[in-house]
Amino acid sequence: MKYHIVPKQAKEVTEEQFYSFFNEIAPRKDWSSYHHKKMDIGKMIDFLDEVTISKDIVDGKWNIFVFDKNYEGKELVDALWEAMKDEAIV
Repeated sequence: MKYHIVPKQAKEVTEEQFYSFFNEIAPRKDWSSYHHKKMDIGKMIDFLDEVTISKDIVDGKWNIFVFDKNYEGKELVDALWEAMKDEAIV
């Protein structure tokens, strides 16, 4: 089980969007390689606030429901990250 996103996933949003998920985080040139571990399961559940999590017994995929949207992933952290990207401030 993965517990945090990987640098490649962090780069799916802009640096500014990534930093918007945190109250205080020190800017770094290699931000995705350095800070990706801070985006873990607990952080994402806390940020999303009202989230329902389930796992499909048949295909083993995780389903995340945030308000009226559904996100899916092989790993829980991947499904949560999909929801986080939608929440990113433009």
